[in-house]
Amino acid sequence: MAEEPTLPKLPTVSWDFETQTFANTRKRARDGQPPLPVFSNSSDPAVFSSDDDPGVENYTQGRHKKKRYIGSWFQQHPTSSDSTFSEISRPLPKTRRTFKRQLDSGVWMGSDNSVDTEDEATPAVKAPAESKLQLKHARPVMAISPSEARAREVIQHAIDSGTQVIDLSYLGIESISNATISQLSILDKTPLIHETFPFESLKRQIEVYLSNNPLLRAPGALFNLENLTVLSLRNTEITKLPPGIGKLRNLETLNLSLARLRYLPWELLDLMKFPSNLRTLNLQPSPFYLPDNFPAKKDYDAEMPMGHAAALPGKVGYDDGTLEELWLNMEDGFVVDPKWLDYQYAVNTMMWRVRTIARSRVQYHDGRGFIISNFQLPHSRPVDSPSTPTTIIETEDLSSSPAPPPTLGRSRRYQSVAGKQGRVPSLSELALLSCAKAGRLRELQAYLPPNAPAHLAELVDEIIDRSEQNADSGELSCSVCGRRIIVPLAQWMEWCSIAQFVHMSRTTVVKACAEIELVPFLRRACSRACLPKPMMPGQGVPGTIITRPTTESSDDYSP
Repeated sequence: MAEEPTLPKLPTVSWDFETQTFANTRKRARDGQPPLPVFSNSSDPAVFSSDDDPGVENYTQGRHKKKRYIGSWFQQHPTSSDSTFSEISRPLPKTRRTFKRQLDSGVWMGSDNSVDTEDEATPAVKAPAESKLQLKHARPVMAISPSEARAREVIQHAIDSGTQVIDLSYLGIESISNATISQLSILDKTPLIHETFPFESLKRQIEVYLSNNPLLRAPGALFNLENLTVLSLRNTEITKLPPGIGKLRNLETLNLSLARLRYLPWELLDLMKFPSNLRTLNLQPSPFYLPDNFPAKKDYDAEMPMGHAAALPGKVGYDDGTLEELWLNMEDGFVVDPKWLDYQYAVNTMMWRVRTIARSRVQYHDGRGFIISNFQLPHSRPVDSPSTPTTIIETEDLSSSPAPPPTLGRSRRYQSVAGKQGRVPSLSELALLSCAKAGRLRELQAYLPPNAPAHLAELVDEIIDRSEQNADSGELSCSVCGRRIIVPLAQWMEWCSIAQFVHMSRTTVVKACAEIELVPFLRRACSRACLPKPMMPGQGVPGTIITRPTTESSDDYSP
């Protein structure tokens, strides 16, 4: 058995008192190899986990001066800088924490050294102050009259049976809420299935009859029914219609005769613009406002300048054999679809001619809704004014521009900027515009501060009332540019003559009904740029039909 190898000798180590280090501490080298060089300092000193700053200044005289810390991990602080083995500074004793209610979290917190005792008294917690935004009154519960309850039964029966004719006539209804009429939206949105072809859906044609009732106001929910085709308000006590009636694009029959209407909204003319679905419009008899001066029919029947118009197929034929050409008024940027000019399309389309005859003076408002002009429209006058109904309204020349009142020019809100006639809305108008879009307008007035201006509460009431009448919309639209506003800059009346044309054969187009003259329409402007422009009596409304005499006769005309 071979002898075991011997281990190398241990190096001789001695203590050096001058440098306070061990001498001859070089590493042992293997036999037959030169010894490794001896360095006094290491270039890469060891970095320990407790080093706070491993910088060069911590490595002096070849020895890493390690910092020491004392205390727990959450109360740790370095020892004295004089000596590592100096007197250790003790942390401050912990104070005993008492139970304390954390209002933000709702958790009872205590220290680790605290002892839960049931006999300790819990300090009383002060309740937070009540919010200032509290309703002044509870929401009123709407009482339903017996006549409205009967109307709800009729509507529910129509929904259950799928009937599209809702007859609410002769029920003695004085007022009907939007909640009752809004149930018809279920019938309006439910598709109608063909009896013979179950996979073919038909278009809904809802008919609502509210005639012969002492109804004071048309419910605004009626004007949200997209598929409403017949609406009868005949022989009611309604005095005005909301602008929301212009949204009933599928309306075919509108009966307003024997009502108490004094004027009509300008938005009703949207139903008469080409192509129109409106086939029947009954307005007479009605106690409309009348102008104090208007031209004779022969004056506005004269040939008018065409302006920007497009020719339509067919002609108007009269009993005396004369013919008139049909043109579509394209003023004010009215866009014409090329398919409208096709004869087959025009045969199935109703045509209306609307011409302006007279115009009233202009009523001006400031940003708060106050009337600042001397002229006032009858429906804007105070309730305590003379009870005698005013049927004659002062007019002005159509061929001239209205003169604004001097107070309007001094207002900085309506001054022209850089040559442009525009109006920048104030902060109050923007706030009211946002309020009009709120869903709970009835509760809005309760949130007004006690020092709110008096006119602000009146405007909020007007927005609330307007929202209930105008299909849940407290806003108004400018009659010229269509901009959404709360307080119009100006309002005025325009009297128009309305005539309807319908295709009776492939050769001519004859008048289907007599011309209705002196129908008043209420218009409004949002800025000076939308104020009435000079025009000639008999000028047509954009989007409606213009007729022009021709030398041809009905005998030699063929399409």
